[in-house]
Amino acid sequence: MSARARAIVLITEGACPELIDRWGPERLPNLHRLRALGASGPLRSDFVPYEAPGLFSAFTGFAPDEHGCFSYWDVHAPDYRPAVLDGSAARRPFLWRRPELTGRRVALVNLFGTHPVEPVDGYCLSYPMRATVRACHPRNLPVLLAREGVRPVHDVTVWFTGGPKDPFVAGVLNADRQRADAALAMLDGRVGDRPDLTVLNLTAIDRLSHVYWQETEPGSPVPEADQAVLRAYQLADRVLGQLLERLDDHTNLLAFSEIGFGPLRSYRSVNDALAAAGLLTLGPDGTPDWSRTTAFEAVQGAQGVNLNLAGRYRDGTVRPADRARALADVAAVLEEHINPATGTRFLTRAIPREELHGGPAADAAPDLVLDPADWRYLPLGDPFWSGRTNRMLQSGWHRRDSYWAGAGAVFTAGRGGPARPLDVAPTLLTMLGLDPAADLPGTALTAPALRPAPAGAS
Repeated sequence: MSARARAIVLITEGACPELIDRWGPERLPNLHRLRALGASGPLRSDFVPYEAPGLFSAFTGFAPDEHGCFSYWDVHAPDYRPAVLDGSAARRPFLWRRPELTGRRVALVNLFGTHPVEPVDGYCLSYPMRATVRACHPRNLPVLLAREGVRPVHDVTVWFTGGPKDPFVAGVLNADRQRADAALAMLDGRVGDRPDLTVLNLTAIDRLSHVYWQETEPGSPVPEADQAVLRAYQLADRVLGQLLERLDDHTNLLAFSEIGFGPLRSYRSVNDALAAAGLLTLGPDGTPDWSRTTAFEAVQGAQGVNLNLAGRYRDGTVRPADRARALADVAAVLEEHINPATGTRFLTRAIPREELHGGPAADAAPDLVLDPADWRYLPLGDPFWSGRTNRMLQSGWHRRDSYWAGAGAVFTAGRGGPARPLDVAPTLLTMLGLDPAADLPGTALTAPALRPAPAGAS
């Protein structure tokens, strides 16, 4: 009887192709080795580059207008206070919930959408958005990992608050190191039966790029060896090297990032522009007076604006019959708005969601999606959450372009075609020796001839 195919997935969240190329094989030997061993190519994110929708797209196999996740938070909270999303928000099942994976053991480490934890055939160290002791399956997994000297750390326990660099960077890198050690312990069968599918999400590149991107820019006074972002890439590269050592005739590996990264100069409050145009009114306490507000900025990550629609919001002022007119009025104001930092228009367009999204979950998207004219200046997002996540302390933010690379028997060596996040799911099925499901719209990246992604595909 032939051995069962196994698949390993490494997500290097926030990895930027330009930095991988800049630092080269001398500093990132395994990322470059992976390219040489198998296939690789560019990966373009969903229209708005953000972790949560990108990961939902990758592991459901559907775009945001099908799976319904456009941020870490609900885009249309009736009481205007966006609630944190979890796995229950997905309107399409994750790959490990599909019948094709029945009988296949999984190990899921630090993947958004896996919290609150539900039983899986295998292991799960979830991605909680708040402190909790109930973040894994099976419940005794921390004990099993502790016996191996592994003590995983949740992202919410390592959060930048403006403090000293060294302890923060050390904490972020340790969190990724512990997650990687946990995945390796599962992969090697040291905590129980070996998984068929192992997914490890490393987040240090993203976390440190947000805060220390400026160190990577020309003229930086920080020596390259001391740059926090390089240290995150090198950790991911070492982990990749350990995973490459576990490749064999029956094991395939896919590495990718659902987002890229680039410089940020400042965020601009879209609410300020709406207020200046009389479309948003502040009350005495400085928060919106919803009874006199037509439109407001959506939560961060959604990169959009919502109409204060009656029937959708507690104090909605825009009648559904007037939606089209109000949408056009708000878009016209925002497209004329000048960024004071550049003296040019802030947006290329304010795009009605219907132009980007046609799926059954399009109602979960903002009414207008904002396309910045200069990606160094971005919409701030809903002030409640943007203040709590310290966005004004950031020097880097996501970009649409990143990478994918795969090695193993199912990958054809050489440069592959462009990919989208939703191509990950059919690729994983192929890596596991299964036929891609007919209902999945993506293309397996293992195919000899890859179709190009449509221009502007979301």
